[in-house]
Amino acid sequence: MAYLSPHFENDVFVSYSHGDPRSASKPLKEWTVELVSKLEKHIVALDPEFTGLDIWWDKDLDPTLQLTPELKAKVKSSGILLIVTSPHYLGSRWCKDELTWFSEQIQDRVQDPERVFIVRAVRTDESKWPKFLRDERGFTQLGFGFHDPQNDEPYCWGGSTENINEYIRSLRTLRTILTKRLRDLHDRAQARVTRAEMQAAPRYIRNGPRRIYLHARTEDAPICLEVQDRLTEVGFNPAIDMTGPGEELRDWRRATKNRIEMAKGFDALALIRAKGDDELEAIAQARGAPLPCAVLDRSGEELPIDVSGWGVEHFDLHNNHWRGEFRQWLDKGAARPAAAPP
Repeated sequence: MAYLSPHFENDVFVSYSHGDPRSASKPLKEWTVELVSKLEKHIVALDPEFTGLDIWWDKDLDPTLQLTPELKAKVKSSGILLIVTSPHYLGSRWCKDELTWFSEQIQDRVQDPERVFIVRAVRTDESKWPKFLRDERGFTQLGFGFHDPQNDEPYCWGGSTENINEYIRSLRTLRTILTKRLRDLHDRAQARVTRAEMQAAPRYIRNGPRRIYLHARTEDAPICLEVQDRLTEVGFNPAIDMTGPGEELRDWRRATKNRIEMAKGFDALALIRAKGDDELEAIAQARGAPLPCAVLDRSGEELPIDVSGWGVEHFDLHNNHWRGEFRQWLDKGAARPAAAPP
């Protein structure tokens, strides 16, 4: 399974030329296949998260000769296009004709930063580069240099080791940037899915008295009942849920589904001297918005942890104004527009 699955079928599509179509010998193809094979092996060997990396190229079919429906589908379903440039590539039907479909695919990737990678295998006449391989000012993309500027041969051409150090450096740079782009692309694709899910989630709207979900341990029942009465006096509709002796909020496991379902109908969660829980995330997803959370504290002691970093408000029940402050806090949260997903 591809690293970018299920967002893309293939991680990378490699577009390159086999070389002189009249010759049975294909040294340019062999060099390219060797480069791509090394690139894939190095990525997988050094980055375990890319074990399922899918780099697609057809070692038998020259993808620059014809644009078949299969190749169209492969390009469209690939996260990144890696183009190996050479004079033969620029003279190919695919590049020379500037096929509308292929140029549109590349333009789509240019708009989504760094989805086109250029490997400069052989020195080319840059004036012959098609428009879709240039930036908005008409300049060719820098790409990754894999050829000797003195004799135009690719590094390690024909098995030579003369430029092995330059070859390794370029390969390392290509590997590093490609893996970073794959991670970025994966994160952006996942973020789009998350935004779509959140936008589709139902929004909670309630008329009438605000319902407050009070939680306390059974040993704190007297305080909890008093809080319930005092909130009722000022127009709230509080309901109580308690855990057994010795239980902490993080250990809530009983009737989890029932609590989540019930919490969908509440405006806020108030904890009587208790700690937060991962269950809040499930509650937020169930009700379509985060659930405001507060600690109503009558212990007279300092909290054992700083809850502000968790988005939890603290109210001291010894403060005669705590009910008004509680109302203002809840009003402020209700008036604040829902934050856009990142």
